[in-house]
Amino acid sequence: MNRDRLPLTKPHRAVRWASAILLVTCLGMIALGNTVWKDQLQGPRFALFWSWCFLLAAVAIVTALVDLVLLGRAYRRQRRELFRREFMSAEFHDQVRRARSSKSPREE
Repeated sequence: MNRDRLPLTKPHRAVRWASAILLVTCLGMIALGNTVWKDQLQGPRFALFWSWCFLLAAVAIVTALVDLVLLGRAYRRQRRELFRREFMSAEFHDQVRRARSSKSPREE
């Protein structure tokens, strides 16, 4: 696994797959609606077809926003873990304590 990437959780993968499926479906509907089914989409069919396409696009946008939130959470979690691993170790804590104790108190 690449160390530069954030690990994806199962819910995050599910959101990514759902987003991909929604976008592919929406793109397929746009392509079919503008080419193959252009003559058949008249009146209420036209409104219904493009309403569904718009609804799928809106749901894809919502899933993209959910993906963004999940990615932000994963980033913050990784950052906290890195901070704890690097700066909250006993060794580092001892170094800080020794550095503080070796300084002479300020005379006022």
